[in-house]
This record gives sequence, C-alpha cells and structure tokens, in this order.
Amino acid sequence: MKKLYLLIILTFSQFSFSQGLPAREETSLDDVYNTYGLTGENVLIIMIERGIDYRHPDFIDENGNTRIAYIYDMTDPTGANDPENPYGVGTIFTSAQINDALDTNLDPPLTTDRHGHGTATTGITCGDGSGTANLEFQGVAPKATIISIKITLDSFPPFNGEPGQSGFWDPTYVPIALAFAQDKIDELGLPSVTLMNLGSIGGPTDGTSTNCQAIDNFITAGNVFLCGVGDDGGEDNFASGNINQNQTIEIDINKGETGNLRFDLWYSEDDRFTVSIERPNGIIEGPFSAPNNVNGVEDQNLGDIYIGHRGANVEFWGATSNRRELLIDFSGVTGIYKVILEGTQINDGGFKATLNAATYYNSNKFLSYVTPGYSINDFASANLVITPTDYVVQNDWVDIDGVFRDITGQGEYGEIWIGSSSSPTQDGRLGVDFAAPGEVCYAAYSPNTYYEQFQFNVLQNSNGLYGIQNAVSAAAPLSMGIIALMLEANPSLTPEQVETILQQSSISDSDTGSVPNDTWGYGKLNALLAIENTLGIEESNFITASISPNPTNGELIINLGESYPETTIEVYTVLGQKVQEYNYQNRSEIKLTIEGQSGIYFIKITNLKEKSVTLKAIKK
Repeated sequence: MKKLYLLIILTFSQFSFSQGLPAREETSLDDVYNTYGLTGENVLIIMIERGIDYRHPDFIDENGNTRIAYIYDMTDPTGANDPENPYGVGTIFTSAQINDALDTNLDPPLTTDRHGHGTATTGITCGDGSGTANLEFQGVAPKATIISIKITLDSFPPFNGEPGQSGFWDPTYVPIALAFAQDKIDELGLPSVTLMNLGSIGGPTDGTSTNCQAIDNFITAGNVFLCGVGDDGGEDNFASGNINQNQTIEIDINKGETGNLRFDLWYSEDDRFTVSIERPNGIIEGPFSAPNNVNGVEDQNLGDIYIGHRGANVEFWGATSNRRELLIDFSGVTGIYKVILEGTQINDGGFKATLNAATYYNSNKFLSYVTPGYSINDFASANLVITPTDYVVQNDWVDIDGVFRDITGQGEYGEIWIGSSSSPTQDGRLGVDFAAPGEVCYAAYSPNTYYEQFQFNVLQNSNGLYGIQNAVSAAAPLSMGIIALMLEANPSLTPEQVETILQQSSISDSDTGSVPNDTWGYGKLNALLAIENTLGIEESNFITASISPNPTNGELIINLGESYPETTIEVYTVLGQKVQEYNYQNRSEIKLTIEGQSGIYFIKITNLKEKSVTLKAIKK
C-alpha cells in the first residue's frame, strides 16, 4: 500500500489519556484475549514490506532476544553471492546475527526501515508493546515469531539532517520472496500467515499475471496469504467501454499533477486498435498501428510520452489471459490528454483501462468512459488470496505534545475509508473478502525515520516509539494478526478454511448494506466470531478436505482425510450457479472432472452429518 496520507486539523485541547488500539474494541479483540488467552505464540508471521527496525523494543522479547527469525533484505546487494543465499539477490540475516547486533549495539545496523512503514505495520500485527510500561500500544499477536522480507523502498527527501532515500521496486522479486518464505516455513515448522503489504492499481487484475500465478501456487502449497485491496479508491481511475469496427473514440484524461501518470488499457488479442495521442496544446501524435500478433511489439518513445503496445504474449505483466496491453506513461505538462482509439479489427471490442496515480488525494482522473469500482490492485486479484479492505473507527488521537489531532474528509465512524479500493476484478470476480478497521491504528515508530519526523503523528505516552498508521496498510496487518490468533487456536487450518471463517465471521450493518458486495466483501470482521468459529470447526462447521492439483486442467483429486459413509460433491461457478452434483459412499478419496470452460469454481463437500467445506478450484 501507499505511504501515510493525512489531513491534520489542530485544536486547542491539551490533556493526557490512555489511547490503546482503536480497533481493539471494534473487533472484540479484548474479548478474545480475556476469554481465550491467545497471543500468537508458536505462529509465524511473514511480512513482505519495506523492512523492519529490529532494534525497536516491540520485536525484542523479555530476555532481550529478537523475536525475528529472519530478515531478508532484498534491496541490499551485498549478500547476493553468499553461498548461504541460494536466491541470487539480497542479503539474509539470521536471528543469531540479529542478536549479536543487539548485544553489541551495532551501528550502523545490519538492516533497517528508514521510511517507517514496514516497522509500523509489523507492529500492528505482532508488536508486543514493550516500548511503554503498560503495553498500551501492543499489537494483535504479541508473541508471534517474525520473518521480515524487505522487497521495496519508498522515496523520501532529506529530513532533520538525515539523508533522503530513492525508491526501489522490481516485480520479479515477488516469486523470489515467496520461495524464501516457503523455505523458511518448511524449516521452522510453524503454522504461518504471509502478508504482502503493497500494491496499486494497474495491470491485468484478472488473476493471470506472473505474480498472481506465484501467489496462487504459494497458497496451493498450503500457505495462508493475504494482500490488502489497495489505496486507490475515491477517484475516477477506471474506464471501460466498447469499440465497433472502424469506430474512433476518445478517452479523455485530466493530468492534474506533476510527475508521471500511467494509463494501462487491456483488450482482446482478437482485436486491433490504432492509437493516437492529443496533447493539451492540441498537437496530435500518431496514429500508431497495433501489434500484428501475440508476439507483436509497437512501442513509441515521444520524450514525455511513452507508448508500450504489446501482444498477449509480450505484455508487461506476464499474464496468461488472451489480452493485449496498451500502456502509456504521461510525464509531461499537466492538462487534458486524449487517447484516441480506432477499431481496425474488431471481434470483441471491449476495453478496460486504469490510471495511476489517481486517487482521492489528487486530481488525476478519467473524464470519459468512467466506470465505478475495479480499483483493486493486481496482487489482490489472485484467485486464492485473502483480501481485506479498510473502514473508519477513530480518526483522532493526541500527539506527543498533548495536542488533539483529527483527520477530516476520510469517512465517518463505521463508513468505508474513502481511499479503499474496491472490486470487482477485471474478470468479474468479487475481489474483497471483508473489511477491517484501519482508521486509525497505533503502530511502532523508530527514531530518525521519515515517519517519526512528523511529530503530530507520534502518540502521547508513547516514549516517542509509537504513532499512527492508517489506510488499507493498517487494516491488512490487523487482519493478519487476527489470522495468527486463529492459527494458534487451530494450527491445522487450511488457507481455504481461514478464508471461509473470516467471511463467516464478518457482520453486516447499515454501513455495509447487503453483503457480499464489491466494496465491503462479506462485511466487518469480528475477531471474537473468528476465534469461536475456528474453535468450533471440528464440531460443526467443516470437514477436513483438500484438492489437487490446483490449478487444474479439469481433473482433480479430492482427499477427504477419512472415509465417510456418504459424501455429496457440488460444483458451483463463481456466480453461484450449481453446475454439477454427485453422491459417493464410503470414500476417502474422490476423482472429479470439472466440466465447462476455464475459470474459478467452488467445490462444496458435505458429509452425512451435514459438516461441509467449500474449496476454491482454478480450471486452466
């Protein structure tokens, strides 16, 4: 997700009070702690983020030892050739190395999070709150074991005598990060949950990109994985429509901000669109022909406009869908740009396009063919991923100087946060599982970081070690912590069971409306219900079952874990239409062929005692 974007209103109140975690009461977490005593102990959380400050007291146990099993700093090239690093990039730090660095007060540190985002979000999930005597700012699962994978860097300018930082992002690192995570899950032997806490609008967003395939493979191997829906809500950043044969259309774009604005359009490989660009001064560039086949490339570099027009086999995301991509970067002056498309060969005619950056806090937006929704990020469109969104609980706090602060214009109590992305995915699936309260959460801050310099975000009574975090970047790690408690309660939960429990443990109200829907998913997550449903899994909710292979060409094996006198198998489409039903007797393993075209199917398995589980299957 993105950085912290806040609108701050100062008032004149000066006082001291205990602030705690605003989301704790909202999600009934205190009831979970008081009733079940869960802490996340013997559960592994893997945070794929901007790194972590291992020196923060939140991540050091009562004996002075690190709670971090590994830090994999993929942005540090010094360890790429280390024989202990088989991944070819980055540097790996073990708990022993981290403890040695803590003991010697190593300066500079082995690795750190100079921005602050990764430290803050890890603190929401599993910080132990020990930076203050009363543990006021404790995270959700304070005894969980931690792995931090530093995969990206946010840019920021110099501040308070500290140097600035250049941004870094390489999407090819995602499968490597997941391979590292898998190896360490196998090594440590703990139930685990992994969060990739980043992602923004753009790409195919249909679950077929290279990284979505890597995510689905990771989940299919038995790993719980989540990614927030994104922070790209609140602006007209999605457009769609149809083009007829020989028809010309204009997609109007307001570039209201300096810097780069990316336009990313997807359409059928069976179609051909020529493209022209009208600049704000009226000069027209083009027309430029479409690529002539699936391997075609028709790129144009016009200086302050780059056009990447690619066939389905060479688009920028490695997607397996039969769609071609038209990517345009506008880096020049602000004003109204027009993307002029002509349908020279039309079999389908449909197109879907996104703008980035275009969200509630800026004025970049589409002016024509605007379609609401579809702002979910590509990672969150993976077929098997758990996807939370963010809603508002408390938008005020008292800062370290005793000044009352308030965020305005972000939504009122109980409402969806204005910046939350929404589904559907570009292939029409529900892309949100549930909403968690991320407005605002309290999180670990470290001295001399970009976050910590904004003193109005540093909390009173925090010893300068805690501040606020908002957006989906807060809702997702909060959800991750609740999943860690679920896995402590029942370490044998499968990813499919975790997702189903979270959906069943979400509640609807006047804010959510009828659920599920593309904004709220199944509603507002309740931690107490999630734990109760987890503990009741053996008695009432589920049978134990798994399917393989997944994805499949159509044929799969259902392993029931034990033999049942009678089992019913029902196959549903993603739209809820039942397309197959079978009954079996005295089977522990069932061979099934999914009929119909490629896509997502839900396999509902029910035994004689009405225990059931629904598993998600992908037919290639």
